Amino acid sequence: MRYVISMIIMIMMIGCSGSEVNYMMATGEPPPTFFKITDMKTMNNFVFDTKKFSFLLPQGKVIDFEGDRFWRGASSRDGNTITLFNGPYHIDIAFENYYPQKVTKYERAILDNNLTYFKKFFGEDAFDKIYMRHYGKESYKCLVTEYRQKGKYYKNDKYMGVSCYKFNPSKTEYECVVIRLTYSKPLDPKLARIFTYEDLKKRARRMLDSLYIKSLW
Repeated sequence: MRYVISMIIMIMMIGCSGSEVNYMMATGEPPPTFFKITDMKTMNNFVFDTKKFSFLLPQGKVIDFEGDRFWRGASSRDGNTITLFNGPYHIDIAFENYYPQKVTKYERAILDNNLTYFKKFFGEDAFDKIYMRHYGKESYKCLVTEYRQKGKYYKNDKYMGVSCYKFNPSKTEYECVVIRLTYSKPLDPKLARIFTYEDLKKRARRMLDSLYIKSLW
């Protein structure tokens, strides 16, 4: 989580192409810079497969595509930083570094499931929750944090950060993918009952479970 703020590109799109075409990506090809998903079939079959990682999109629901609603997305040129959002749900996924990094005390704490280290590293009150989980096709060790930002403009927002690590056989190097879920509570009470923080986490589970981190080892 050290590099979440500096590493994830928060792409706020004003609009996409006026075309209603569902942009798809051929396996192994860079994703389009801007894209939108307007139906359940596309949502449930879209697979990002970049040089660094691959994953399925979060679980879609019919209500995501009712009226003028749909999922939007954007990616960096190299395809290693991707943003998805649909109304109150915003998801960022990014590769932490372009090349494997040396294991430090921080990553050693990941290997040792040492939550005490992270509470001291970030501060006891930095997060509402901090814990370890295993996600991904290879059961990666992931540090998970849940928190709110201070300030009246963010009082209805909730965040979940997931940093998943893949280590080489000797545990001397690692690669990391960072996923951040952002929930902004809708002002409409009806929508607020449908689009919830717990619903976002539940839907994102498919993305987390399907994550595959590619390596040079």
